[in-house]
Amino acid sequence: MGKRNKWRKSMVLALALAGGLLFNTIQPTEVHAEETSQQMIEKKAEIDAQVKKLQEELTNLQKEIDEKVKVFKQVQAEIKEVDASIVETKKRIEQRSKILSERMAAYQAQDNTVGVYLNVVLEAKSFADLMDRVVAVKTLMDADQELVDQQEADKASLEQQKAILDEKQKELQKQFQELQQKESEMEVKKAENEAKSLALKAQIATKQEEERLEAERKAAEEEAARLRALQAATPVVQATQNNGDGQQPQKIIVGSGAGTASSGDAISTAKQFLGRPYVWGGSNPSSGFDCSGLVQWSYKQAGVSLPRTASQQYLTTQRISAGEARVGDLVFFSYGSGVAHVGIYLGNNTMIDAQNNGVVIESLDWWNQYLVGFGRIQ
Repeated sequence: MGKRNKWRKSMVLALALAGGLLFNTIQPTEVHAEETSQQMIEKKAEIDAQVKKLQEELTNLQKEIDEKVKVFKQVQAEIKEVDASIVETKKRIEQRSKILSERMAAYQAQDNTVGVYLNVVLEAKSFADLMDRVVAVKTLMDADQELVDQQEADKASLEQQKAILDEKQKELQKQFQELQQKESEMEVKKAENEAKSLALKAQIATKQEEERLEAERKAAEEEAARLRALQAATPVVQATQNNGDGQQPQKIIVGSGAGTASSGDAISTAKQFLGRPYVWGGSNPSSGFDCSGLVQWSYKQAGVSLPRTASQQYLTTQRISAGEARVGDLVFFSYGSGVAHVGIYLGNNTMIDAQNNGVVIESLDWWNQYLVGFGRIQ
């Protein structure tokens, strides 16, 4: 009996020791697992915060662009008002000129203006009739003088309105260029932040997700690098002026080769929108067009797919010299920081584009100061 109790005590002690050992071996593992999980939660929170900060950078840049768009639209509205005022002033001047011309013709048919009014007075049949005639003559003379005064005032007003319009159009052009440059900056920033965001997310991803995110990150970095390289794109004329040889830049000679069937269709589509006002971010007939939106839409109707922005369209097309340019090629411009504007070349040194004055056909002469180069759609 004593032996059996001893055996039982030994078993209980052995089990207790075994339990203690088991507890001691498992507990640290569980604690380590909890610490690892907590670290992952903290790391994810930190990465989420960094990704959010990257997004906030883009949001703030977009707000800057939105404010510039508001100013641009306000100047557009002011120009519209001044244009309407000029139309009304010209109309009044034209109508008044007709009346004054008729009066002058009538006076010239007589010996002189005084003679006309004198005859009216001398033909009075009575004193009362004379007074009536004198009042009538004075009213006519005052009316004539008032017409002349009004005409001079309107002519002066017209010159002032034209000066205001000229200043507003210069302001609009400035806003137009600043907007396009901001869009170019935004493109680079988007690609850079996308690459950064993907790199951050890869740190807390599964192995399979990590491989996918890494591939996407590389693509985003390559896109950012291409777009950054465009920030250094220098207009042809500026590059010639800076060559240090003291010579004047040569006139840019542009070719006028025949276009393709698809480019002809694209040009026909673009011409349907001549006169439409410029709309920032517009890419279809419902919203209106900006420069790259018009190019993209017009070629889409011809069965050709192009990316959305001027920079992306530049990167997609094949570089050609100005002398090789043919109808339907794209022509690109920079104001000093990235490719910011694009048009469709029409030959004979002209292009169709959407700019601050709307969709127009215009000469490249003024634009040559910003010309970066031509691109052929492949």
